[in-house]
Amino acid sequence: MHSDWPHTLVTDSGPHGMLARPLRFTDVLDVVNSIILGPGDGGAGLLRGMRAGGAEEESALRARNQSGATALYEAVRHGRAGVVDLLMTEVPDLASVDGDEGVSPLYLAASTDSVQMVRALLRPSQSGTPSPASFSGPEGRTALHAAAASSKVNFNLYSRVDILANFPVEMAEAILSWGPEGPTLLTRADSSGSTPLHFAVLYGRLDVVVLFLDGHASLGLASISDGNGSFPLHIAAMVEQTRIMEELVHRIPDCYEMVDGKGRNILHCAVEHGRETVVRHICRNDKFSMLWNATDSGGNTPLHLAAHHGYPKIVILLLKTTSVETSITNNDGLTAMDLAIRAIVPGRMYYFQDPHIIVRSCLGWLGAAITLDGVHPLYLRNVYDKPTREEASHEQDMMTESGIIGSVLIATMAFGAAFTVPGGFVADDHGHAGTATLARRFAFRAFVVSDTMAFLCSLTATCFLIYGGVREIPRAHRYLYNLLASGLVPVGAQCMIAAFAFGFHLILGSVNRWLIVLVYTLSLASLLPWHLGSVPFGAGEGDMASSWMERTYQHTRVPKS
Repeated sequence: MHSDWPHTLVTDSGPHGMLARPLRFTDVLDVVNSIILGPGDGGAGLLRGMRAGGAEEESALRARNQSGATALYEAVRHGRAGVVDLLMTEVPDLASVDGDEGVSPLYLAASTDSVQMVRALLRPSQSGTPSPASFSGPEGRTALHAAAASSKVNFNLYSRVDILANFPVEMAEAILSWGPEGPTLLTRADSSGSTPLHFAVLYGRLDVVVLFLDGHASLGLASISDGNGSFPLHIAAMVEQTRIMEELVHRIPDCYEMVDGKGRNILHCAVEHGRETVVRHICRNDKFSMLWNATDSGGNTPLHLAAHHGYPKIVILLLKTTSVETSITNNDGLTAMDLAIRAIVPGRMYYFQDPHIIVRSCLGWLGAAITLDGVHPLYLRNVYDKPTREEASHEQDMMTESGIIGSVLIATMAFGAAFTVPGGFVADDHGHAGTATLARRFAFRAFVVSDTMAFLCSLTATCFLIYGGVREIPRAHRYLYNLLASGLVPVGAQCMIAAFAFGFHLILGSVNRWLIVLVYTLSLASLLPWHLGSVPFGAGEGDMASSWMERTYQHTRVPKS
């Protein structure tokens, strides 16, 4: 093994502190390699010879490199379990020496999933004295934190997929059985306040969780929170570990009532992190019914959080639970529907499967409560900033006029296409004179149906728009007519596109199949703009939402004089 260490090592000897001097071995790795390469019992004999060879030889075993690592630390880092065992037999006090970054050999061995090295480092002396090993790690973590999170990834050569398999629990058991120090590590928290149980839950180590809880119930491990106030059960909900949740609730029946530093219960945590499996598990169990409408420190229920973050599937799971209330307001006076509306920016184009659009639609279909405080400020501007009724009517008239132009244009094209059918008509000297030549073709029947629907939808929309432009009709009715027309005109336009494609199919026949495919492809592509955005004719998403809000709150608006 090649080493890039300097030839001068730092040792602990000397009356004035740390001294630097050359050693017989070029570096600590040479000591390790010499032990490994020694035949038979040569490694142990070499160690005993070095200890008997005087301070010069023995100091090499306790030497450090410029990074502060000892021979034992390097043996652990390079996975030399045999060397670790020999060094712990001859120089066990090296296990108490941490590296310059505060990482002990025991923590390093635990983090590399080496049960053999962990057991060697924790082995008591022949006289029964407990191992002097240090358990410290970075950021206040201990070796038990590392053992709780340990796992190995195996590679399946046949299916070529990575399989995550939990490493045996023996390593955590070895640390817990270590003299008087082991059990005390269960309650030690790192710099973030997390205990080893938090780590075991976070990494999905059900076997380690059971080990920690068995025989240590008096420590109340499940009731210790981290720096954010989160208990192990909250962590399990966040990372979607339902089996661990069931184990914790089974052992501590009332622990699901605990809340974190923000007043959130496990359902709040699961919803906020989008954990559908956990939400489904909680909603299907009546034991957790008290969590369904519980509020956090901000007054938000789980439904509030699902609506705010835009989780349609979670909203549906919550709404399937009939006990979930949709009218609860948070500390800002907002309902879940209010948050769903506020999540949609007025005037912005939205994909029809946008999560926030689906959430708002679900709550709207259910008739979820909405408050005036929940209306988006831009909606309120559209509702209240119209200075006079005349100006509002003028704006509506402009929209009606543009809608009429589009609907009349579609109706005209559809009417004309009905009398100029593709393929022409049968001559007078033949049977069925005056009928369409291609009347028996499927594409012709599809053409007729599409053209008829285009004509009827556009004609009906034109009638609605005409009524919507009459000022003598109540404004609420005018908005209703315009809304209906805005849904019919796009349907008519799409049917007209379909009739166009079917007409070309009839003209081209079966001679130019590739050209027919091209026509259908381009026609379908032209339909996408009608479906990619929730954009009714003559209005954007924000405009239609504004119209709906205005109709809803028109009784609260006082027009300016």
